[in-house]
Amino acid sequence: MREAHKQAVEEGYDRVAEQYLATKVANDPITLAELENLTRGLPSGAAVLDLGCGAGVPATRWLARRFAVTGVDVSARQLELASRHVPAAELVKADMTSLDFEPASFDAVVAFHSIIHVPRAEHPALLEEIQRWLRPGGAFLATWALGAWEGEEEDWEGWGAPMRWSHYDGEMSLALLREAGFATLRAEARTTRGARGDETWLWVLAQKGG
Repeated sequence: MREAHKQAVEEGYDRVAEQYLATKVANDPITLAELENLTRGLPSGAAVLDLGCGAGVPATRWLARRFAVTGVDVSARQLELASRHVPAAELVKADMTSLDFEPASFDAVVAFHSIIHVPRAEHPALLEEIQRWLRPGGAFLATWALGAWEGEEEDWEGWGAPMRWSHYDGEMSLALLREAGFATLRAEARTTRGARGDETWLWVLAQKGG
């Protein structure tokens, strides 16, 4: 069941990559401000991991101008687009739950609108891995859904492809972060443009202890 879920997400993003990219705002002020907060104090060239980097706009591209970025996405077509927008980034095609980085590999990790596609039963283990990949004091910035839902749309946005989501509500996601060893520095509902127009998500900045 989980493999079918992941395959649907991969194939869906392969089919809608261009349409999804068209919904992105290259200079979205909220996203860029959050990235500034995440990386404040990091030296030039610091190692940053972008989980679910998509086509690289806007987050991966902004990060790559300042840091050594590794972008991960399950969609080959998304990564083809990212290679054009962010040629300096190291791009990896993978399911984020299958990654095997060394401990303390990254100074910061971001995950925008991506963990919501991972089967939620795998969220606790994934968060533990992200915590392990971060260096002591490293920061993790992610967007989370405000409400819980698990299911599929057969024709996402009328783009001719199905898509699946799986997530807990915001309070449960914050609890899972704490259980994985993160301290929440800030958690705010913010509204930005998304595939459905204006969308409100829980933006969480967390930090690894130690």
